[in-house]
Amino acid sequence: MNAYLHETTMNRRRALFAFAAALCTSVAAASCSKPEPPVLTPKEATVTRLDLAGADLRVTMEAFNPNRVALSAQRVVGRVVLDGKHDLGTVTIDRPTTLPAGARTLIDVPLAVKWSNAATFASLASARRAMPYTIDGTVTVGGERLNIDVPFSLRGVITQEQIVQATMSSLQNIPGLPPGLLPPPAATAPAAK
Repeated sequence: MNAYLHETTMNRRRALFAFAAALCTSVAAASCSKPEPPVLTPKEATVTRLDLAGADLRVTMEAFNPNRVALSAQRVVGRVVLDGKHDLGTVTIDRPTTLPAGARTLIDVPLAVKWSNAATFASLASARRAMPYTIDGTVTVGGERLNIDVPFSLRGVITQEQIVQATMSSLQNIPGLPPGLLPPPAATAPAAK
C-alpha cells in the first residue's frame, strides 16, 4: 500500500509539474511574441514659417499601438517634396515619444527645411494658387538595440492663405524693415466648434 501511495503521489507531482511547465511556456511565448508595429495615420501639415532661409512645418499624425505593452517612437525621418518638383530634402527628428498600450496618441513633429536655392522660395511665394506637398518617411519604433521603421506618407495642400500668412509673419521679423512697408498679418478667425 505504501508503494501505491508513493506511486500515486509521484504521478500527481509529474502531472502538476507538466501542467506548470506547459503554463509557463505558453505565458512566456505570449509575453515574448513579436510586437505589432503601430498604425500611423497622418493628419495634417501646417506651415509655421516661410522665408528666404526655408520653411518650418508642423506635421501631426496619429499613432495607434495595438500591443499590450507600451512602445517608444524614437525618431522620425521625412522627405519633403513641394509641388511635385521641389525636393526639399530629408529631415530627421530625434524626439522619443511613448506610445501607450492599446491607445491612440497624437504626435506633433516639427520639420525645418532649407531651400536648395532661392528659386524654390520665389516660386512658392509668388504662386497664386495652393501648393501640393508630399512627406514620405518612417518612424523608428523600439529601443537602441531592437527597433523597426514604420513607413508613413502624407499628402496635402498648402493653401494660398497659409503661404501669405507665413511669408508676411516672417517678413515682419526682418530687423530694419521700415514700419508700414508691409500690411499687418491677417488675423485668423477662431476655429468653429
